[in-house]
Amino acid sequence: MRNIAIVIALCVGAWYYFIGGRKLDEPLVRQYYEQEAHAILSRDPERLCKQLSSRAVVQDRTTVLGQSQDSTLNRAQACDAARDSFKTFEVIGEAMGGILTIEYDYHLDSVELASDRKSAIVKGTSRLKMGEQAMQFASSFEQRIERELGQVRLVRSDQSTLVRLQGAGAMRQSDFFKK
Repeated sequence: MRNIAIVIALCVGAWYYFIGGRKLDEPLVRQYYEQEAHAILSRDPERLCKQLSSRAVVQDRTTVLGQSQDSTLNRAQACDAARDSFKTFEVIGEAMGGILTIEYDYHLDSVELASDRKSAIVKGTSRLKMGEQAMQFASSFEQRIERELGQVRLVRSDQSTLVRLQGAGAMRQSDFFKK
């Protein structure tokens, strides 16, 4: 029994040394955003949810056709919003007569690592285009990400998103803001 306890303690220590205790650095921050882009392009809201801390707070100001709406979401609400968004993309794609193409790109303007290297403040922009620019989401953000049990996770996001709609009847403002 004692040997089992020693083996378990060694395994936990090895995991912490090689994975869990790693400090945050710029390559890990960039990898986080690459994984986020891959999840968006794969239309995988569950993978996006895994990148959120259980303490996540997402504050967003979304502007559509000159009207703005502010929202503050916790992790569960942000995950639900991601799922709903991908379902909406599917509906729009069907309404447009087929497969909806999605293009996503981002740019990190700055990465400021905390002195203890457990967190970083990241400022940047992103753009999501759907259906040959039938709909476009342009965002600017400031996000705090942290190492949490060996994973890099989003803890806080303050962002502003401008939604541009093109094409006849692609989506009405009331459709975008319906509850």
